[in-house]
Amino acid sequence: MRKEHIKSVILTTLVIISLVLSYSLWSYQPAYDIIQSQDYVQKVSIGAKKEFNDIVIPNQLVVHETSKNFVTTKQNNILPIYKGLQKTEINNFENLTSNTSAMAFQTITKGKNKVEIIFPTSVPVETLKKVLNLDAKRLQNVAFDRIIISLSVKQDSSTKIYFSNDAQNLLYEATFNNSPIITAVEKTKNNYHHYTESVRYKLNSGKVIYLPKKTLKLTTMEFLTSDIDADKLKDAIFIDPSNVRKESSDSGDTYTDGTRLMTVSPLNRSISYVNPTTPEDDNNQSPNLLVQRSVDFINAHGGWTDGYVLSGIKPENNEVSFRLFINNLPVYNNSTITTGWGVDDIETFKRPLYKLGITVEKKENEIELMSGSQIMEVIANNKSINKSLINDINLGYETIFDGDKLSINQPYYNRAIQLKPVWIINYGDSYKKIDQELLSRTGVNIVGLE
Repeated sequence: MRKEHIKSVILTTLVIISLVLSYSLWSYQPAYDIIQSQDYVQKVSIGAKKEFNDIVIPNQLVVHETSKNFVTTKQNNILPIYKGLQKTEINNFENLTSNTSAMAFQTITKGKNKVEIIFPTSVPVETLKKVLNLDAKRLQNVAFDRIIISLSVKQDSSTKIYFSNDAQNLLYEATFNNSPIITAVEKTKNNYHHYTESVRYKLNSGKVIYLPKKTLKLTTMEFLTSDIDADKLKDAIFIDPSNVRKESSDSGDTYTDGTRLMTVSPLNRSISYVNPTTPEDDNNQSPNLLVQRSVDFINAHGGWTDGYVLSGIKPENNEVSFRLFINNLPVYNNSTITTGWGVDDIETFKRPLYKLGITVEKKENEIELMSGSQIMEVIANNKSINKSLINDINLGYETIFDGDKLSINQPYYNRAIQLKPVWIINYGDSYKKIDQELLSRTGVNIVGLE
């Protein structure tokens, strides 16, 4: 009997040990994988992370009088009203599009004492909800490029506000508690006559733009720059950086894991990444989803190195772009971060490989830029320009890289960059500049830029 008892105890002990060992095997997870992943995320950062408030920013404010328009691009004039709007709830949205005549549309959006806040591109309402306090649950698949309020706003319980898209003749009315922006409106009332008096033009696309009534003078700026470490971008973009090989040539470096490819161009100081492994999305992704995925992707490696602003959304290509802005004016020629999306992963990625540093003032480099009427005359006289392809005309900066031509092809060569003021035409899917120097010498006036 005693022998049988001992056998039972031993057998029970063995069963318990077996169960413990089995559970340990089933539940075991190597700790080093988790630690490695966390370290990887923490180390890959080339700049900063940003919130939508820092990326979705208007670049123009227009004050309308009876027959005059006053335009400012300075953020210290725009942000007080914009930040005031961010502090108040906007609700009671109503679609006025089908019930508003063309004349009424102009009166509501551009009538006397109206303030027009303009974004660089049409912004999906779902994206605007991340910046403004919009109670717009029923609004979907609409995008606005302008917000309109009255300059004669008073301390009432609520005030009307309008969201519009000129190119689509889209108009929504809403109400908001106006108390947070009273001070900002009063400041605008006192200052707007110092803004640039401008003439209104309607493009064939339907978009309304404002060009200066007189010539403008702006100064060419110069920045000292530094280069972004391409190896860090490699670590940020590729799924398994340890499996990536680097090849160098006179034209630049390439990184590949056998399928994905990142090309570094030291001449243009930029990188281009292609991922052919992700399935292409035959259906257009929603603009809001594209913006969200793009911001998340860039934030994941702290990719905001300078003042990049949401500047373009192309749902037909599943593509989003963020353009560099200086003094609230767009910069052209290798100055855009662009993301293209497949079904489940980033498909294409392009960005500059430089960061701006110290500004070098050069007062003697002041340029007198043409007036709006002169610009429209140049366009009218250029027979190679198809007017229906003009999407926008705006003032910006062209990047001009300085440096020794003998060493310009060396990888990651640090050199200065000039930002030259120039008039830009958004033409189809490209950008062209009005070259005033070339115009005065040869009569050629509109040339490709991007």
